[in-house]
Amino acid sequence: MQSQSKKNPVAVLLIGWLIVLGSYLFIRLAFILLGLNLKSEALGVCLAVIPYLLGVLYLGKYGKSQKTWFYTLGILFPSIVEKIALYFIGAFLCGINPTNVAGVMEAVVIREPFVNLFTQQSARYVINILFFNWTYIVCSIAFSVICVVILSKAQKNTENDR
Repeated sequence: MQSQSKKNPVAVLLIGWLIVLGSYLFIRLAFILLGLNLKSEALGVCLAVIPYLLGVLYLGKYGKSQKTWFYTLGILFPSIVEKIALYFIGAFLCGINPTNVAGVMEAVVIREPFVNLFTQQSARYVINILFFNWTYIVCSIAFSVICVVILSKAQKNTENDR
């Protein structure tokens, strides 16, 4: 049986990504089920912090003795992929060419046309990206960078203690 420090780094990285994705989807589902989906600021803060914090906790425990690039791939990469996916979803929902970055971001921010896919009243806010704006992008990527720096410093401290 492998010890925790000898785990396959690729497996640890993939599980970390699944933790980030799973917690992201869980938060979205919780906001929908609790009727908080229109609280776009609260949704944005939760989506910018909680999934990556859980990823940091997992990588900090099971991704010990790794280099900074490992933590960057584990935390910063999913954050950037999420922003790109939300951008393309926004472009699709607003019916705007994805090459028109300013147009897509403006349409999402000013909420016109309303960015949803479903026209039924009961399912109107299932796909909601109203939280997606430049503040969300910058703050969540900055939080991810801070998480990578903290993981790297913690890893260096454990190496110095040996």
